[in-house]
This record gives sequence, C-alpha cells and structure tokens, in this order.
Amino acid sequence: MLAIMFLTACGGGSEKNTGSIDSNRSTRETSTDKPPNGEELFSNYRCFACHSLEGRVMYGPPLNGLYGKEISVIRQGEELTILVDRDYFTRAIEDPDYEKVLEYKNRIMTKPDISENEIDSIVDYLIGLGKEE
Repeated sequence: MLAIMFLTACGGGSEKNTGSIDSNRSTRETSTDKPPNGEELFSNYRCFACHSLEGRVMYGPPLNGLYGKEISVIRQGEELTILVDRDYFTRAIEDPDYEKVLEYKNRIMTKPDISENEIDSIVDYLIGLGKEE
C-alpha cells in the first residue's frame, strides 16, 4: 500500500513525472499564461495523498494552520525549533530531505518535478490556509 502511495504521490506513477497534468495540458507557466493556481497544483501533484489540509494525521504532516507556528524539525541530525514561514514551505517542497518535522523524520517525501512559479503558488495557497483559520 505504501509503495502505491509513493508511486502515485507528487504526480508520480508509472509515467515519468514531467510536471504535466495530462499529455495535452501542462502545468508549466509560460510568459503568456496566468500564474498557476496553488489549490489546483496541490491537487494535480497529488500532495493530498500524504498531506491533510484538515488536520488529519496522514503519512506526511498536516499542512493547514502551520504558517506562523513554531515546529520541531531535524536538520542534519540536529533537532531545531523553527518558524513556519514562506522560506520553510519553499524548502520543504524543493528539498524535502533538508529538514523534516520531528514526528515524521523517518518518512520520505518524493521530490516533484515542479517549477519555481508552481512552488510559489502552492506556498501562497498554504499560507492562505493558515490565514483562514
């Protein structure tokens, strides 16, 4: 079951993850496209397969209500308390192994093939979730 979750999470699966939603439509932003929608990207990259937006405990940590809070992480073998800010969310997507939430330190997050604009949109979406609560 976990193997299936890993293969399908973050846009993975039997096909190589190229950042495409399907063969006809890409999520990549071009100079004439509007900025990508963070909520759609969260769904398209299947982030919900591991992360709850309602506080449920899943394979990965819940992402709602994190923005602006202090959390304990492991970074290079050292336990730290950090503030969840824009930089934290960005790092967590770009390099999920850099630091891990303490309670999830033995879990592996796949690294999606995702553009900077898409990361920014997802981060904006996650920050917005924290402001809604």
